[in-house]
Amino acid sequence: ELVEKLTTADQKKVVENYVREAQKKSEVERQANKEKTGVFTGAYAVNPVNDTKIPVWVADYVLGGYGTGAIMAVPAHDERDQEFAKTFDLPIIDVIDENNKLINSDKFDGTDANEAREIIVRHLEKTKQAEPKVNYRMNDWSVSRQRYWGAPIPIVNCPKDGAVLVPEDQLPIILPELDDFQPSGDGRSALARATDWLEVDCPKCGGKAERETDTLDTYICSSWYFLRYFDAHNQQQAFGSDVANKWMPIDFYNGADHATAHMLYARFVTRFFTKIGLLKNPEPFKQFLFNGKVTASDGQMFSKSKGNGVDPLDIIDQGYGADALRTYLMFAAPLELWAKWDPQGVPATHRFISRVWNLVQEYNATVIPSEVEESVTDLSTNVRDDTTDTSEVLRAVHKMIKKVTEDVEGNRYNTAIAAMMECTNDLYKLKTGGFGKSDVWQEALQNVVACMAPFAPHAAEDLWHQLGHSTTVHKDSWPKFDEKYLATDEITVIVQINGKLRGNLQVAADADEKAVVEAVKADSKIAGYLEGQTIKKTIYVAGKLVNFVI
Repeated sequence: ELVEKLTTADQKKVVENYVREAQKKSEVERQANKEKTGVFTGAYAVNPVNDTKIPVWVADYVLGGYGTGAIMAVPAHDERDQEFAKTFDLPIIDVIDENNKLINSDKFDGTDANEAREIIVRHLEKTKQAEPKVNYRMNDWSVSRQRYWGAPIPIVNCPKDGAVLVPEDQLPIILPELDDFQPSGDGRSALARATDWLEVDCPKCGGKAERETDTLDTYICSSWYFLRYFDAHNQQQAFGSDVANKWMPIDFYNGADHATAHMLYARFVTRFFTKIGLLKNPEPFKQFLFNGKVTASDGQMFSKSKGNGVDPLDIIDQGYGADALRTYLMFAAPLELWAKWDPQGVPATHRFISRVWNLVQEYNATVIPSEVEESVTDLSTNVRDDTTDTSEVLRAVHKMIKKVTEDVEGNRYNTAIAAMMECTNDLYKLKTGGFGKSDVWQEALQNVVACMAPFAPHAAEDLWHQLGHSTTVHKDSWPKFDEKYLATDEITVIVQINGKLRGNLQVAADADEKAVVEAVKADSKIAGYLEGQTIKKTIYVAGKLVNFVI
């Protein structure tokens, strides 16, 4: 509603034409269109934090029902905002660095991005420029469908008494078997033709009535099916409360298209069950992950009609195998982000798996020295660390175990795989200094294989047995890292100037802030950037980052 008020006189005609065309499209069409369109209103908004003037545009990819219907798109960290800015050659200002800290944000530089929103809102509230507000968008839930399949709706429609509930002793309603599933022709489902099932006596007045021919939307069933899993053979009720309360809530739930529909409905139904006393906890899930999709290389959705799909069997039949494809899909991007299909992605993960495979083959081919010839030890075996090579091998492997363990728990599969790749590279370098049968190398390789198992299960299982194990790698094989092998004398500190990466520096692990900052200033490369400049502010994140604001 602000568009008409904001638009300047010289932009009035072009804005009106654009709005008129946008109103002809549905919200679905507007969201599906990848090509960003828009027009400048001629007006500017003023950023209340730094008084910067920001041009106000009208764009049909911004939906009126989202928040206030007006969005701040200048930082362009959202992919859609970035596409829009590039289309119209608008400035793109990065406000979050690779360490998840604010940059180009004036007094808020260095603030953790996860905390920044609340901090900035509190500042605006304190200066009386704004106040926080919660907006709710509620839609009616259509639960009926004019089709044969689905859960029957337990209603009888009576000419006299209207909609009457089917008595409990007549439940469940069993749908009739049909040969023809086409609609009845009068706006009702095929059930309307099953007259023996359709025509019943009204439970209230006893007169002639008809069953409801609509069935429940499948979202109804998928909103509580997890509760049925706990008590699948119960013939008296949907689930026993004692059994469900023992296991609820679900520890982890993952779904691609389920964030707004399935999860919302599941929470609604679970609250309903809680309100009537069947459950104790109104929340169905402890943790939910909305995973992104893989699109075609050009960013379009995979589609049969477009013929741009990628057949997994084609990838497998090319010789890369299922493990390489599976590993690539988890390596391509963080799970919650969309990723474009990269034709070179599967070959890259295939090379990684092949390198681990070749390392094990080379190790098994070495001759066992008589003084260390012994049976395969389990993961708890104490290994010798009396040489430099041994300590380096242990440091590389235990660093990997820690990273992969934490990342798998945090659903950061892409960085877990990256850690295994880095460890494999380190082992290839270290084996040049001496490689053969020993407790250290045995444990190092089986730890790599064990960590690889969730991502490349077939190759890992084969390699596990090649390393002398008779049990499966997928049970009780996960290694534990030892902190004593993770200690290091130096750490890498990232150096930024005005939020832009300018280099990194190795410093003593126990160095304090003053020593780190002085060491960074003394570095010849960084000193070149600072020459002739006045450092207004120094932001230091212990053990991680130094950012000079000049």
